[in-house]
Amino acid sequence: MTTTTNMQRLQDRLSRETRAEVRFDRGSRGLYSTDASLYQIEPLGVVVPRTAADVVATVRIAADEGVPIVPRGAATSLSGQTIGPAIVLDFSKYLNRVGVVDRDRMTVRVEPGVVLDRLNAHLRPLGLMFGPDVSTSDRATIGGMIGNNSAGARSLRYGKTVDHVLSVDVVLADGTSTTLGPVPATELDALCARPDSVGTIHRVVRDTVARHRAAIEAKFPKILRRVSGYNLDEFVPGLPVRAAGWQDDPWQFNLARLIVGSEGTLAVVQGAELKVVPIPAATGLVVLSFATIPAALDRLEEIVATGPVAVEMLDRMILDLAATHPAYAGRMEFAEGRPAAVLAAQFYADSAEELADRANDLARRFEGRPHVLGVRKSLGGAEKDDFWKVRKAGFSLLMGLVGDSKPVAFVEDTAVAPARLPAFYERFEAIVERQGVEAACYGHADVGCLHIRPILNVKTHEGVESLRTIAREVSDLVVEFEGAMSGEHGDGLARSLWNTKLFGPEVYGAFEAVKRAFDPENRMNPGKVVAAPDPGDNLRISPDYHPHEPESTVFDFSSQGGFARAVEMCSGVGACRKTGTGTMCPSYMVTMEEEHTTRGRANALRMAMTGELGRDGFQNEALHEALDLCLQCKACKSECPSNVDMAKLKAEVLHQVYKEKRVPIGTLLMGHIHRLNPIGSATAPLANWTLQQPSFKWLLEKVAGIDRRRTLPTFARDNLRRWFRRHPVDPRAGTQGSVLLMDDCFTTYNNPEIGRAAVRVLEASGYRVELAGLPCCGRPALSKGLLTLGRDLARENVRRLVGHARKGTPILGCEPSCLLTLVDEYRDFRLGPDADLVAKSSQLVDAFVADPARVPSLPLRPLEEQVLLHGHCQQKALVGTAGTMAALRRIPGLEVKELDSGCCGMAGSFGYEHGHYEVSAALANRVILPAMQANPKARLVAPGFSCRSQVHGLAGHNALHPIELLAEQLTPQEA
Repeated sequence: MTTTTNMQRLQDRLSRETRAEVRFDRGSRGLYSTDASLYQIEPLGVVVPRTAADVVATVRIAADEGVPIVPRGAATSLSGQTIGPAIVLDFSKYLNRVGVVDRDRMTVRVEPGVVLDRLNAHLRPLGLMFGPDVSTSDRATIGGMIGNNSAGARSLRYGKTVDHVLSVDVVLADGTSTTLGPVPATELDALCARPDSVGTIHRVVRDTVARHRAAIEAKFPKILRRVSGYNLDEFVPGLPVRAAGWQDDPWQFNLARLIVGSEGTLAVVQGAELKVVPIPAATGLVVLSFATIPAALDRLEEIVATGPVAVEMLDRMILDLAATHPAYAGRMEFAEGRPAAVLAAQFYADSAEELADRANDLARRFEGRPHVLGVRKSLGGAEKDDFWKVRKAGFSLLMGLVGDSKPVAFVEDTAVAPARLPAFYERFEAIVERQGVEAACYGHADVGCLHIRPILNVKTHEGVESLRTIAREVSDLVVEFEGAMSGEHGDGLARSLWNTKLFGPEVYGAFEAVKRAFDPENRMNPGKVVAAPDPGDNLRISPDYHPHEPESTVFDFSSQGGFARAVEMCSGVGACRKTGTGTMCPSYMVTMEEEHTTRGRANALRMAMTGELGRDGFQNEALHEALDLCLQCKACKSECPSNVDMAKLKAEVLHQVYKEKRVPIGTLLMGHIHRLNPIGSATAPLANWTLQQPSFKWLLEKVAGIDRRRTLPTFARDNLRRWFRRHPVDPRAGTQGSVLLMDDCFTTYNNPEIGRAAVRVLEASGYRVELAGLPCCGRPALSKGLLTLGRDLARENVRRLVGHARKGTPILGCEPSCLLTLVDEYRDFRLGPDADLVAKSSQLVDAFVADPARVPSLPLRPLEEQVLLHGHCQQKALVGTAGTMAALRRIPGLEVKELDSGCCGMAGSFGYEHGHYEVSAALANRVILPAMQANPKARLVAPGFSCRSQVHGLAGHNALHPIELLAEQLTPQEA
């Protein structure tokens, strides 16, 4: 079924017969054509079901119309399981609820779109958790984990997902809805005798296993980490390998165990009942640093013998990449020296004393041993999280390598018996070396499942052929070592080809019989598991990939290898889909739409450059829709492990668009705010009255696109520069030196009280203050894509500032977005070493005051209060909030609580613009406003002008800048 008429009929039926969101437009199909794998295949359309009934109806309609179905969660699959020429069912937006938790049975009901971290957050107050722990836990869905039979770390204790699934609610290929779970032996024959599809699948699985039992027993690898093929071993009592000490339920025939790991090729999962386990009382890590990888692997069994629940490995390549990444550079204390590999053993214990004893035992065994560079113990607090944060970012860090050669995921999931891992790794390395490339290595060493990724350039035919050669030779090696091609990532498009070789023709024939019973017409995620896709076909980036780049860019993208390569830095792992912590990606956190992730925007941008979205390039409407809700918070620059800087990319795209298209009036007004603010200040009483008038707001909305519901900032008649010229200088000013204070447009004309507070605190600290007097930092122009204006302002500002920087005078700022423009974008304007010097000399005023080397004494009165700190997005992304926290903590008695509030939703002019109000307000109501309501006695502190404006406009609350609170507490003699 490929005709336009038939496709229109399919879309019409789905829209008419379901309540789902139905999307067959080119942009949506493009966004759902990729996942975290190498591959790209455009779907027929996308269905986002709101209810279980929508899922049933969609599968039934697809069966009627003869089209395939591909179920999808977060699309973090590394093997291409969640793409195909089919209707993609996206469960992540709506079907993501946690159901009843049964403490007596230790079970929980879930919908497939539930994210693992959210499930565990729901279970935590009850002292429970879900056992398997994947590295993508902040965005991976339970449905995806069921599809892949995921395991992650801790599988030594908890095994794989199959060990934790009691039953699944599924929709079969013909649209039948049923629950698959344990069947008592006394009922199995009657169930198999049923004439419907439910009876058929039970009967065929029962009979197929009985017929081929000997082959199944002989050919299934005797290792814990095997997810290749279908789980037919689960129907042979005692055959599956379980985690040591795992208490399995008495065996019963249970097709749920076959659905787990089947990658949506047998049925669509729409609910599940899971086992849960108690949260351990005490947890800790022992991290051992080794001089070589072989030395680490040779000691592996000795480490495992001490009883950890996980032993994870990182190699030097990942450690080096993490050390240069802004989000991870400060988390590398766990490594000693410059190891070739670290092994981290995680221990669980019933008490802190038991934990310490076990950790000390392992440490004593290895301290001072040959090839051991050091041993670090982390037995409490946040310290134990540092290794895991780096470990979970492993793949994305690798994909951040600059250039066309990337660590490719296609043989990265092999598993063998742990005792054979050293020899297997040596042989694997030899295969890679014969192709003249190197490989990165990390993963679950304890269970023999190392993620070894050859670094290949698949933009070349030679690179693709190397991929095929390495895959073939590694599959031979896996067979020789009686292992599995996949220990947790599944078969998909990358590894299904090897299942005949791995399991032999008889077992593979049994797989085919099972597939036919469940899916006679081959409509359920076809081309996976029982298929032979070439792992070198359907590549997202291949020798045929030729993006059209701008002839020239204003920003310098050379550090990423050029504009196109900066876009290609997105590996698709979907770290931007997290919603529980951090800032990235703000709009996705409230819309739950793929197009509003950094990944979605990067994919739209890449496909616009290749023409896959149409021939209009950067003018493409789907691209503009994807970029529209990018708040340019810069969180992706630090929180994305691959360092995708979507704020920079968006600004450049807008600049390129405006070379061919008239700049909107609202964009011009916002970009030239430095010209408007002085006028507003000079006419302050009249300007402020005018801004409050409904008729003027209506006009602004019509002409400039500024939402009339917004409370607009007011102007101060007595602006900062006027005040500064006449203010009495503190007698202590100059005893410590001089500073240059940026009198930015917002601090000067809208909130001069903040600038006055900064001057008072700096002078009381012993510094003579001079105002920079710049026309504008350029931030408003940059955020609107007016890069030529922004660059001109930057060039002039660098000229005026570099002399101060050469003299060693600190350049300080109150407004994070303005000050950090000097730190970040100025370096991207190709302005030379002077811009670098200015950037290195620039610092936020609160961080400066917090530094005891700069400000050894600051007399402040005690304040027995609590304040809530909401950090500015760009501050959190580029320099962090530690300086602000330290400054506030200089006030004796003050309790400072930092909110994990993400983005406030205003983001400069974003929240003012028509069409953004709902998203902007939803972001404020996600964390920051509820936190204020829950802590009515606490004062809110926010360094950002737009953040304070958002809180004032939506809640009528006047938040303080941190420097204002410090100024309030200056002792009288220093005031």
